[in-house]
Amino acid sequence: MIDLKLNVLYQFNEKYATFAGVSITSLLENNKKMKEINVYILGEALTEESVNKLQSVAAKYKRNIIFKETGTVIERMKEWGIPSYRGAYSANLRLFLPLILEENELDERILYLDADTIVASPLDELINIDMQEYALAMSLDSLGARYKETIGLRADELYYNSGVILFEMRNWRKKQCTERIIDYLKTGHTHFASPDQDLLNIVCQKEIKCISACYNLQPVHLAFRIKDYYKCYGREAYYDQSQLEEAINDTVVFHCFRFLGEFPWHYGNLHPDNDLFDQYLAMSPWSDYVKRKAEAGILMKIEKILFRFLPHMLFLRLFVLAHNIYAQGSKEIA
Repeated sequence: MIDLKLNVLYQFNEKYATFAGVSITSLLENNKKMKEINVYILGEALTEESVNKLQSVAAKYKRNIIFKETGTVIERMKEWGIPSYRGAYSANLRLFLPLILEENELDERILYLDADTIVASPLDELINIDMQEYALAMSLDSLGARYKETIGLRADELYYNSGVILFEMRNWRKKQCTERIIDYLKTGHTHFASPDQDLLNIVCQKEIKCISACYNLQPVHLAFRIKDYYKCYGREAYYDQSQLEEAINDTVVFHCFRFLGEFPWHYGNLHPDNDLFDQYLAMSPWSDYVKRKAEAGILMKIEKILFRFLPHMLFLRLFVLAHNIYAQGSKEIA
């Protein structure tokens, strides 16, 4: 037994309840030696069935699960003009933890995990890192090389992925991160492709401690060779080859975000994390889940065909081009 307390935060709506449940299953299965684990759920429109299944996962591993009320904060986000992300306001809740958590909960570290993550190893080293005066610890984003320019960051500045975040709540409150985000929103800057991620990178850039990619390994590094990645995205303001190799060989958290327009829970997907997801799906109360085809438009269907038949280096170049066009479109909308 490791004498550590692990506070973990998830935020999701009913659409992602099954997948969050699979993530929670992987978290608890691979951290059995942790003395105490508290799982906080910031839910949006969760059904009674989903709540019961989530509670059953916690009960199986004899852990605590706490559902927090979020309706009031969601209404305030609407007032501040924060856009929903893929139709859900829950995606932005972690920016406003001081408005949601109890006073005693705000003096501890909280590890946020996206619903589309799989925890494959113990988390004790991550939650025990030296945070110094940093409010957050995050891994770099694998697709942010060009996109960050559209939100006002320089090419040499770091851009982080918000799928895995270690919050040092004392420093978050001390540096008034939530208040600064609200003030920034009041200036009218509300149009972002990834609202929560972009706001953290813009407003809290100096408060973020950069951690290994092993804590947020993204699909591109499993699908393509590192040297091909560098040829297409460059090396500036990103991990070096040895750091990526180490992360791939010893991954702690896999971030299973969209790959070719699909997640591992879609039927017929080519996602590099599919087998890993299936492993923990089978261990969860959702083991009878039937995969369905993704709602893919013609461009995503073409993308999938090209991935099957083109050399990966050529495909990656085309993917980067398409992603940059999308990023430019987001900038023009803003």
